[in-house]
Amino acid sequence: MMHIYVHIPFCDSICYYCDFKRRLYEKAVLKLWFKQIEKEVNALDLRSISTLYFGGGTPSCLPLDLFSQLASLFTPYLCKDYEWTVECNPNNINEALINTYLQAGVNRISLGVQSFDDTFLQAIGRKHSSQDVFNSIQRFREAGLNNLSVDLIYGLPNQTLADVKNEIRTFLSLNVPHLSIYALQIEPGSIFGKKGLKPCEEGLDANMYECIRQMMTEHGYEHYEISSYARDGMYSRHNRCYWDDSDFIGIGWGASGKEGSRRYDHVDTLSNYLQDERRVYVEDCDAPFESIMMSLRTCFGLDCQKWERKYHQDFKKVYDKQLQTYVPEYLYWKDHHLICTEKGLEILNTILVDFLPDD
Repeated sequence: MMHIYVHIPFCDSICYYCDFKRRLYEKAVLKLWFKQIEKEVNALDLRSISTLYFGGGTPSCLPLDLFSQLASLFTPYLCKDYEWTVECNPNNINEALINTYLQAGVNRISLGVQSFDDTFLQAIGRKHSSQDVFNSIQRFREAGLNNLSVDLIYGLPNQTLADVKNEIRTFLSLNVPHLSIYALQIEPGSIFGKKGLKPCEEGLDANMYECIRQMMTEHGYEHYEISSYARDGMYSRHNRCYWDDSDFIGIGWGASGKEGSRRYDHVDTLSNYLQDERRVYVEDCDAPFESIMMSLRTCFGLDCQKWERKYHQDFKKVYDKQLQTYVPEYLYWKDHHLICTEKGLEILNTILVDFLPDD
């Protein structure tokens, strides 16, 4: 089974917090980009695609005819029980887009909401309104597409704990089965970073995280990954492939991929990608540690038997000191899986520092 991520780097506008590989939409560049994507895909031996994810950037800003061409590169290889997610901005959603996606076979939508408050949306450079969000969700449901996920950000400039509670209340009122919610990160290359904006105070950030967890779990959502909540087992199957150390293919400038113990990116700039779509392998990738880091984010934890088979090490022997420190208060064993407690998730970065290999 294959897991494929396709990066669409084009946007209608640039959000103030974003430091992903992205650029404003340009029609001439778009055609050159698609040619390179097509070249890259044709060089692959595609078969049995289990999960397909179009991320960005803003995939929903692609012209619909180009989206259909891009989709056609993958549709012949989708397996019977596939998951195909497309990230969308609420202001891009209309009947024509939904029909195009459904005809292609898209069966999951990740909606880039970020906030339900119009004041905060303006403060972070988003171009949609809260009403656009509500309209989008209604349109997808009317079309029969119910596997929806909402993305939110907390710790926004001047946001209070009461504001975060209101965000979660609004989300819960929409009856959407999946939430991805992240603390605002001030990246150096973002507009916020260049302006010198500071993240919210650490104690407030922690209180917001705990408030979100409590409200979501009280309403029947499983906290299945540190930033993800799902109801009725409607996890992001594609994201799980990242967390459980599976291989995945990254296509396009801005995409990363993984082959066994090797991770790769693409050439550093879009202009270089348009001339040469080659992969650039990450030489300093510490695959055993990355496997631990990603798995401990989830309620499923690290499958230590699988880890030992793959990396030819005795996990309990290598990490005896760390296990003595963190088990059972912050980590616990369930069969052969090592899993974070809720207290462990709250200090996961600290735990992971201790699992870093010695130089």
